Amino acid sequence: MIIGVFKTMGKKIIAAGIIVAVVAVIIYFGVFSSNFLTNDISRLGLSNINFTEASIFNQDAIRDSIPPELSIKDITAKIIDGNTGNFSIIFNVFNPNKGTIILESISYNAYANSTRIVSGDIGNRPEGFVDSQDSIFPVIGNGTLILKDKRIIENNDNLNLSQISENNEISKFLVNGSYFFKQTGSFQSTGGEQTFNINYTRPSTP
Repeated sequence: MIIGVFKTMGKKIIAAGIIVAVVAVIIYFGVFSSNFLTNDISRLGLSNINFTEASIFNQDAIRDSIPPELSIKDITAKIIDGNTGNFSIIFNVFNPNKGTIILESISYNAYANSTRIVSGDIGNRPEGFVDSQDSIFPVIGNGTLILKDKRIIENNDNLNLSQISENNEISKFLVNGSYFFKQTGSFQSTGGEQTFNINYTRPSTP
């Protein structure tokens, strides 16, 4: 009976020894693998990278941002019957920045012979994060966006179409107004309101 007890204890001791050896092997390989990965990353030159500040957003693109440049590609204004007319305008919006900007709206007034003939708006300035994104206009870096608008000109107390047109067509305009834009990055945005004042003469047609 005593011999049986010793045999049982011997088996337990052997089993405990095996468990200790297995645990030691696991710990050894765990430390070895960790050192291997660390050395491997160092060899690859990745140890100096701060992944929390990786260039997911180009911060240089929004630093010292420049407002977009607004110009007029074309304006047509033709009197229909002395009381009404058709007006159309085409804007060029150039983004001189590296990153994309968001043009939110353009509000303009068009004058002929120092008389305002029409006012208009393109887009709507968003108020907060819940507004619709349907009427905002992204302009890629160093890219140009074309925006068009059409209006009806009508005689009123301050406007007599017959006095400001020749051959039922107006060719010289002053267009002024303002536009809102925004440029966004990872945690910041820049932009605001800009005003413009543009003289435009429509090229004569042969």
